[in-house]
Amino acid sequence: MNPTSSLVVFSQVFPPEKGGNASRMGDLYKYLTLFGVKVIVVSSIETYPFGSFKREFRLFKREGNVIRLFTYQPGENASNIERALYYTIFPIVASIWLILNRKSVDVVLVTSPPPQMYLIALIAKLLKKKVIVDVRDLFLDVSVSLGFIRSGSLVERAFRFIESRALSSAEAVTTVTHMIRKQLWEDYGINPSKCYVVPNGVDLELFKCDNSIRKPQMVYAGYFGHAQDFDTFLRGYSAIDESDRLPLILAGKGETLQNVLARVEELGISGWVKYIGVLPRKEVVKLLCSSSIGVAPIRIDESLKYAIPSKIYEYLACGLPFVGVGHGEIEKIASESRAGCVGRTPQEVAMCIKYLMNSNRRKMAIRGLKYVSKYSRENSARMFLRILNLMRDR
Repeated sequence: MNPTSSLVVFSQVFPPEKGGNASRMGDLYKYLTLFGVKVIVVSSIETYPFGSFKREFRLFKREGNVIRLFTYQPGENASNIERALYYTIFPIVASIWLILNRKSVDVVLVTSPPPQMYLIALIAKLLKKKVIVDVRDLFLDVSVSLGFIRSGSLVERAFRFIESRALSSAEAVTTVTHMIRKQLWEDYGINPSKCYVVPNGVDLELFKCDNSIRKPQMVYAGYFGHAQDFDTFLRGYSAIDESDRLPLILAGKGETLQNVLARVEELGISGWVKYIGVLPRKEVVKLLCSSSIGVAPIRIDESLKYAIPSKIYEYLACGLPFVGVGHGEIEKIASESRAGCVGRTPQEVAMCIKYLMNSNRRKMAIRGLKYVSKYSRENSARMFLRILNLMRDR
């Protein structure tokens, strides 16, 4: 437990765990290591998605430069209390690890959500370490808007306080979109000169297709959560005549999965929708490369206007035009790439699906590939490397 490293990354999730957050940190670690940066990752015992990993009652384990620390591991049908324990115990244990290993730590990168991770950033500043805070989501805004945290409650005020202190004291703040950067400046007065946009992006070495045979099918491969608006999408999908409809493949896991599958039954489209479970990352690539249209439904909510699902980059990298639900940044990426269509109502979603089916998807695929080439995870890692060098210069 005494590593020598120039950068320690603290992340609640890390591969082989699933999800955009885990893959972002996994790819950052991979490329920074290739660039010659000494990196140690401190994460929790493999847990996410909940119920996917065997429970381990271990305080500490190490696999190369990846250190896993104890946290509570919820089951598949986790209660709110179990989720709170999972998201709270790890930051506390990780903070203790940081204190015990403070002499061997140079720069700390803390990625959030959950907001409890900001505790590690504050501890690092007390230890006089240089800190980068990576903000992937406006977790508090979304949690309040969707009713998971009561507006004005003690919990919200406490989280806002530690978030504000962590962001203000950090040497650098990175965000995945310009809209998040703008929001942090408006909410907390964060100095824009230390706030950098590092897009989520995609690993172009992994997400690429050979001359795969495309099946006439739509696909969603990702997380099933409260921020995903499958109801609007499925109602639009069910409104299309069967003669014009493509089969829909669903892959992934999440707390709303059973609700989604139940909605499929209610709408009478179970013969068209197939759920195939959780897939390894390489199998996800194969699935995308054998499909025709990607699906990316985000709930219509002001707190989610900033959101660009990481799966959109994966779709575009695999030559898939996408149909989305949402507004804000997701509409912007559809317009800029000219490889997507986004609706806000079931009727608009149905029109988007028809539009994509009747379009030259080969041309859309080429436009999407050209667009997404700017958003490789390697380029994102180079951005982080420049930020690290700037901090060292200072």
